[in-house]
Amino acid sequence: MTKKIIFGILAFVIGIGIAFYTESFFREIIQNIFKWSTSDKIRFVGKNFFIFSNKIHFLTFGIGLLILTIENLNQKLTQIAKSGIISLLIFGILIIGISSVDANIKVVECTACDDGIRKLSWNEINYGLIIGLSAIISIIPSLIRIIKRKKSQRTTTYMMS
Repeated sequence: MTKKIIFGILAFVIGIGIAFYTESFFREIIQNIFKWSTSDKIRFVGKNFFIFSNKIHFLTFGIGLLILTIENLNQKLTQIAKSGIISLLIFGILIIGISSVDANIKVVECTACDDGIRKLSWNEINYGLIIGLSAIISIIPSLIRIIKRKKSQRTTTYMMS
């Protein structure tokens, strides 16, 4: 039990650290997806300046790594790699999907745009929400496996008594 708590706290802190150091990387990726998914119908204006995104981004990365760690604590390396790859793939697909939908909605809702090109300030995108939703949804398979494992342990315990 102590092992789980220590690894859980470490994973949460490392997740927040990863979020902190990858924030500008993900902002740039999301901006590129906005341009790419709308065939350059979005142009960014103003200064690309930010201090920190909202706290959702940091918390979801921390929670995501915490859940992945708890799920894989006593697993073999192949299972750990499989869980990590699945989560990363889901995360990447969701970043692309959510960003593309949001970008196209922003273009469609612009009725007074010149030549159908929407001008956005760099901070009009809710980066924290996009990244946070992607991170939380990407750990759902791990949560399902944790729940199934707990249910099977209870069933085994009841059968033994």
